Amino acid sequence: MTEGNTMTESIGSPEYHATMRRLGKLVEPVAAGVYFAPEAHDAYAEHGLDFFEGYFCSRSACLGDVPWTVVCSAFAAFKPAAVEAAVTSGKTKADARTLAAARLAGATAQLERLVGPVAEAGKVARATETLFELTDGIDPSGRALFAGLSSLPRPGTALGDLWRAADLVREHRGDGHIAAWIGRTNSIEITLLTELAWGIPAKSYVFTRGWSADEIDAASENLARRGLITEGALTASGRELRGDIERATDLAERELYERLDGRADELFELLQPLSSAIVAGGGYPTDPSNLAISG
Repeated sequence: MTEGNTMTESIGSPEYHATMRRLGKLVEPVAAGVYFAPEAHDAYAEHGLDFFEGYFCSRSACLGDVPWTVVCSAFAAFKPAAVEAAVTSGKTKADARTLAAARLAGATAQLERLVGPVAEAGKVARATETLFELTDGIDPSGRALFAGLSSLPRPGTALGDLWRAADLVREHRGDGHIAAWIGRTNSIEITLLTELAWGIPAKSYVFTRGWSADEIDAASENLARRGLITEGALTASGRELRGDIERATDLAERELYERLDGRADELFELLQPLSSAIVAGGGYPTDPSNLAISG
């Protein structure tokens, strides 16, 4: 940023986009490690939930005991029938309050196992408070999962608070990402485009969203007809569209950027060793910094 510019004037600049993407990539392992934490899945299993029931019902627990259609809307990229099956079944085994507690306990236990050995209390506290300051009191309009999380109290432990603060930042961006793509593509196509933008094998990650091979093939054919992919790669138009979606996602984070107010480098320095320890310990499957989307 050049001297005299304000944070508001920098919104939309290359620095702005780089800052918000790095923030998202650093909080991702901290917040989303819960989806891979054996401690969390063991806790769901104790209530009789399988992997998918545990995922859908625990992540949506911040919304309360809502119908599967609400969960489908909030999660967005999943096949509706897969959400319906998991939520309808899972809700018969444990209520939202129970699963929210299990999710928190599982996330905290994994952080204690992976981050505990490298965590310095003062640095964890500074990172946590900065992350909370980015989202405390922000307008939740149009952000379902962020709104649900923001209604919950702080867990009250050092690593529990860190996880909740990171999850708030993550879901704030996630809600903004849905708003960025929902008018340009659909639930299956966005994942196919993202695979190619990330540089991972085509038609691989999309299966985790519940879609069948026939549905994936049909969506791929539609993207090809639109001139967005060809021979398993993004076309120039496809790269432009996916880049536009990511830029719009960044722009939806403007309030967080303004609240950073020159503290980004300090926050990133605090988060980097924590994020790296989680990835190195197998708590998150890949280093998010390697999944770059241009634009």
